[in-house]
Amino acid sequence: MTAKKVAVPYAEGIPRTIPEPSPNPDLRRYPREHWEEEVRVHAVGKRERHHRAHLQNVSEKGLALTLNAKSVLQPGDALRIVVDSTLPPFGRISGHVTLRGTVTRRSEPDDDPVTLGIRLDTPLEEQVARHDRSLATQVMLATSACVVALLIVVFKYFNYRWFWYDPIFQAYSLVVAVYILSRAILSWFYREPADHGSLPSVTIAIAVKDEADNIEKTVEHCFEAAYPAHLLEVIVVDDGSTDKTWEVLLSLRNRYQGLSLYRFAENKGKRHAMALSATRATGDILVYVDSDSFIERESLYRIVQPFTDPTIGAVAGHIQVIVEPHKILSKMERVRYFISHRVIKASESLFSAVTCCSGAFSAYRKSAVMQVLHPWLNQTFLGVPSTFGDDRSLTNYILRNYRVIFHTSASCWTFAPGTWRQFFRQQLRWKKSWSRETLAASKILYRKHPVAAASYYAGVIMTLISPLIVLRALVYMPLVASATPIPYLGGLLLVYLFFCLLFRFYTGSRYWLYGIGFAALYIGVLCWQNYYAMLTVNKTHWGTR
Repeated sequence: MTAKKVAVPYAEGIPRTIPEPSPNPDLRRYPREHWEEEVRVHAVGKRERHHRAHLQNVSEKGLALTLNAKSVLQPGDALRIVVDSTLPPFGRISGHVTLRGTVTRRSEPDDDPVTLGIRLDTPLEEQVARHDRSLATQVMLATSACVVALLIVVFKYFNYRWFWYDPIFQAYSLVVAVYILSRAILSWFYREPADHGSLPSVTIAIAVKDEADNIEKTVEHCFEAAYPAHLLEVIVVDDGSTDKTWEVLLSLRNRYQGLSLYRFAENKGKRHAMALSATRATGDILVYVDSDSFIERESLYRIVQPFTDPTIGAVAGHIQVIVEPHKILSKMERVRYFISHRVIKASESLFSAVTCCSGAFSAYRKSAVMQVLHPWLNQTFLGVPSTFGDDRSLTNYILRNYRVIFHTSASCWTFAPGTWRQFFRQQLRWKKSWSRETLAASKILYRKHPVAAASYYAGVIMTLISPLIVLRALVYMPLVASATPIPYLGGLLLVYLFFCLLFRFYTGSRYWLYGIGFAALYIGVLCWQNYYAMLTVNKTHWGTR
């Protein structure tokens, strides 16, 4: 892998007008609704276990309570607040609901009653959404997942017993089982990064080409983020659009002072647009968002919290697919994306070794990006400029010197490809990127945690030989050896059913069974794309957006 010096191409631009700081810079405050209600308060980890308190007002992020002056609750104490009736301002809580939060302030000691300010651990809407999934259903799903996992272990026991009859196939089956179950177990121990209350300056960078239908909504979501306006700027680089994208951006420029616009006269590629954004950014944290992706209101605040640790170089956001009811592909992708993030990236994050920060929504320490900007922008492979896989490539550059983690609550929603043709093209680009960047990551991971390295190398080996296993199980064995493919298909079905149950457990989505359809898609087409991608990795068509 060599670098050829190439300058960031010139672009005409309209820089932002920097807004004056607000007299009250904490623009993360949420509107509060007055409501009087008796609640029960439990102090976590304290002998004083139970309080009767009166709810005064409530917002999406906090509560105000009054209670007896004898209470010893102090700022910093963790609480569980039990609400036994409905909160009309929101109209979502009904019945017995437990909210979790932390005391942030207390009135003077001689006040009677005492007033406590409570900051909810997660927004009210998210806590209520978890409450809406009944405990009985969650227990049933967890039990079902455990049963399926046990069946997988039973299948693998027979692989072990018959190992020497067919060592290559049996070894592959055992490695797959260990890989799948270990990832699921590791992800169970994942905990999202702590909320440090950090508010660094942030630049959101969006590269766009021919996205006139979506770019307005994407930019709106960025500016609607619960983040102080004077600490936020948004840079959009139009990479030679041929539709009305630039006109839409100009109309947005009249609405948002914090918006900077740049435009390439012709298409240069997403990597050049990302590099230009980095050189123009004024924020300490650089957040990349795709032009058809929509971040949630709390996500920007959440994704920057880990950067209080100077060893963190990048944070991967949680990308989730928008389900379009009339498109089966979006339903299958909804399951696959969730598992790839909440299970795979979460398990990698335990060792600070996430190998791909998705371009749809990820955050980088700007100083770390600037250290590698030149070699990343000018990266070549087999003598050809690298024009795809920008996110995976940048992650590898950052991973050399920094830790890279995942934040499951920093969510962003995006669209799946609209047609099967677009989907297979997307998958081919990704597999070409994987083919190239696997070589780079393999030189890095062995210096990380040994478990992370072993998992990564095992995943690479399985990806490379899986088409041969499919060919053997579904073609050679039935036609030549007169053996049934049922054991292979049964094991495959159990693995995907296990993932589907995890998806249903975490999300409650009714689309969980569509994940099984992805198994057929994988063995029929996707696993074979890896070989074609490796053979054509130096062909960059479809790689410039």
